[in-house]
Amino acid sequence: MTRRTTLTLTEREERTLATLSDRKGAEWLLFESLAAHLGYELTPDASEATVIRVLMSIGAQVLIDEALDQGYRQLAAVWPEIHDEAEAEERKRRYADEVDQVMPG
Repeated sequence: MTRRTTLTLTEREERTLATLSDRKGAEWLLFESLAAHLGYELTPDASEATVIRVLMSIGAQVLIDEALDQGYRQLAAVWPEIHDEAEAEERKRRYADEVDQVMPG
């Protein structure tokens, strides 16, 4: 699905796009690298619309990555409370015993 939308840019957003206007500058090279990592192929003559779409994708990926990192940190904080190594070993032993009963051998 594609959709056309009108987007009004603030001065700050205009400055961001202006930063990427130098297609040989360090910002553009990093932008190209991040875009490639997400599966986009940018050329020096990429349209402003393409640049904005790729910026949105990069921003969305940053949000996803940060949400995963926060989730992992939260899990790490509670892991000792919910994971009992002795209980885990006991579950493995019980499972092995059940398998042995079903599949003697």
